[in-house]
Amino acid sequence: MIRDAARAAIVGVLALGFYAIADLRRDVIAAVVGNDAAPAAAPRLPAATGAGLTPTAHLRVVLVDGAGADTAHTMPAWNALCARGLDLTLDVGFPTVSLPVQLALWGGRSQQQTGVLFHSGKVVTPALGGSGIPAQVPGSIAIAESHPYIAHSLGFADTRPPLGKKLPDGWATRWIDDARAAVASPARLAFVHVLRVDTAGHKFGKRSGSWRSAAATADVILGQLIAAGPPGARWIVLADHDHIDGGGHGGEQRAIRIVRTCIAGPDVRTGRGGPIHITDLSRAIADSLGVTLPTDSPGRPLEAAIAAPVDDADVLPTLPGGRVALAWALVVLAVAATLWAVWCYPGWRKLLVAPWWWPVAMLSLCAFAEAPTLSTPMIYKPRGLDMAQAFAPGLAVLAVSLTITLRSGWTRALVTQLAVPAMGTLAVLIVCGGTSLIWGDAPCPVVPFWTAWLAALLLMASAAAAVAALVLLATAVLSASGPSAPPETHHTEPAAP
Repeated sequence: MIRDAARAAIVGVLALGFYAIADLRRDVIAAVVGNDAAPAAAPRLPAATGAGLTPTAHLRVVLVDGAGADTAHTMPAWNALCARGLDLTLDVGFPTVSLPVQLALWGGRSQQQTGVLFHSGKVVTPALGGSGIPAQVPGSIAIAESHPYIAHSLGFADTRPPLGKKLPDGWATRWIDDARAAVASPARLAFVHVLRVDTAGHKFGKRSGSWRSAAATADVILGQLIAAGPPGARWIVLADHDHIDGGGHGGEQRAIRIVRTCIAGPDVRTGRGGPIHITDLSRAIADSLGVTLPTDSPGRPLEAAIAAPVDDADVLPTLPGGRVALAWALVVLAVAATLWAVWCYPGWRKLLVAPWWWPVAMLSLCAFAEAPTLSTPMIYKPRGLDMAQAFAPGLAVLAVSLTITLRSGWTRALVTQLAVPAMGTLAVLIVCGGTSLIWGDAPCPVVPFWTAWLAALLLMASAAAAVAALVLLATAVLSASGPSAPPETHHTEPAAP
């Protein structure tokens, strides 16, 4: 009776864990895309000497959203501009999300310094103020093809289209005329944000015909803008990130992070170099306009930045040592508990009952879908069915392993199969700084590599709890419905003669 009650309680706890972990995963995703982080220290960029750009009368900046370096090299107008100036590679920092990157471009602080790591679909409030470049340039103009919340977060004096649930009627074609008029105007600073390449990437992937068509039309628009600009204007053309082949961005991969930027015009030499950092390009914009960046901006004068290219270690944020130490302690504790439980099994069964299902699940996820990164759209889906289908072989291994190990006791079986996966997932949550999401809101838990795996591991943990509950329940039902002991037979002594 007591044993049955304990088993029922464990089944209830596992079922509750299935729902609670799934809910935690949704909270993590919401915090990634919606919350901001606490401002952190600036990246330490390599030191070098060199001059910055001189001020210019007119600066024109065009950002082709999502067009990575390989795409940029297929665009004739972009190539022609690069040929008459500086052709540089640019590290946009981490994460590779448009709004945070552009805040770094126009404000001079990296994503970690601003704390804006994703902030999807919403204007940053307040927008870049007096410390931002656009606010220091009277009459600055920004024209965006779509997604106006990005441009409206940057502090330009004139930003179009206006904010709203929908773009104004006719904006899909009219914006090009507005952009040409902006670059042809006497305004000292004009910015044009071209988004069609990024839109094609999200909808159809980078290797699609729609991507190539979007890049071709974006290049035509770029050529029209350059032709419309005032004589003697200085031009800066760049992208804010690339896309993975299937469409998506946000991760720390160099292929997504390193893009092309070109600077051309009077007083700009020709040459190649880089990668320079996004805040270095912000410094180049500020120097071109004779304005200042915040004192904590890590941006270097352009020639100094070219002389000392940045690398991953300079750009990617490091994980807090305390969180990493605690995470390792949990993993070591879980491994020790699992080894103890496994050692209790006799002979060859020690190898059979190890928690093989967890690495099988991770390997099958990578094989049948792809390795999780912040660039892979599957990690943001609330139900995660694509990932669940991919790691299903690991769940099958778990079901078989539990069925075998339950014969030696459910406590030992659960420790053997679930201790390391549970503590490993909690360790990753700690590394990402998302533990406060367990009981409430939390800052944005975005860190390189681990945040993407956290979304996958939480889904695995939730599914594993469901599988364990079902196996326990099934074995209890089968045990209860098995053959019962034969009824007692009463023999009657024959009567005495």
